[in-house]
Amino acid sequence: MSELKKSVASDAFWLKTLYLVGFFVVYRVLDLVLLLLTIAQWGFQLVSGEPNHALRDFGSSLGKYLAQVVHYLSGASEDKPYPFQDWPDAD
Repeated sequence: MSELKKSVASDAFWLKTLYLVGFFVVYRVLDLVLLLLTIAQWGFQLVSGEPNHALRDFGSSLGKYLAQVVHYLSGASEDKPYPFQDWPDAD
């Protein structure tokens, strides 16, 4: 049996495909979350003159999580991001 047939017939291949599709959807949703975070942070800075610290910390951890998702989707890492591991801490 050729390598292609082995890959397509394996359960691991289809499970990985399911994870990739799922994390791609997560990535697209987080793209919108990042947009909302950016707008909210801009609004706080407009009103108070300084950024909101809670939003800044969330943005830092969100950036780390997005990097983990991109690494998984691109094949740079086999480690599945949250919820398969802890949410990244802010700097």
